[in-house]
Amino acid sequence: MVVAAGGGGRPVSTRGISMHTALHTAVTSRVLPVLAGAAVVVAGLNVASYAANGHPLTLGAKNTETRTTSLASSGKGPALSLTSGKKSPSLAVSSSALVTHLNADQLDGRHAADLQTRATTWTIPAGPDLSFTLTGLRPGTYLASFSVELGDTQTSQCELDEDGTAVVNAFGPNRGGLFSVVAGSGILTHAAGQALQLRCDATEVLGNPPSTVTLVRLDQVATGTLTADTP
Repeated sequence: MVVAAGGGGRPVSTRGISMHTALHTAVTSRVLPVLAGAAVVVAGLNVASYAANGHPLTLGAKNTETRTTSLASSGKGPALSLTSGKKSPSLAVSSSALVTHLNADQLDGRHAADLQTRATTWTIPAGPDLSFTLTGLRPGTYLASFSVELGDTQTSQCELDEDGTAVVNAFGPNRGGLFSVVAGSGILTHAAGQALQLRCDATEVLGNPPSTVTLVRLDQVATGTLTADTP
């Protein structure tokens, strides 16, 4: 007796075996390959689905997403921790767009405002007062300059004092026995809690043109070398 397997399968001979055994052999020889093939297809679809929306990320592989992936932590620790080798960055990005709350706020412990060129200026009022305290200056190193027009009959002098010690000093020749213009500049270091003052030796401060003191913050001062020119 011969039983056809069906679906183009090869006939199964039943000679010397029972009908039940023949039918079992025919069904097994046809169903098992079908199930195996279905398993491969399902497994393939499952692997491919990892790159689609809503499925787990695949480590060590490229993951593609069309929607934003978010991480949330209800505990005390960070929502995401990245660790890499000593010579490799822990994070890489492909865009130059600024990231909110992730951009660097300081450079070597300084805010951007601390790295900007900052000038502080004071206008000296006309009148008989010849000593002034300059307030509102942050501690630091500055390039100081001043130009003061003074009413006097002889050479006049002005100086910037840091806590009572002259740090920038200048003289101005008298002009026609009527006034002097004292202009000078220099580098000074202002410390927190110290008083910075302008003091002049004359009769009065004239107001036309206005007399001013200006200090420009310096980040660094380098000392150069000086060589005398021999005739």
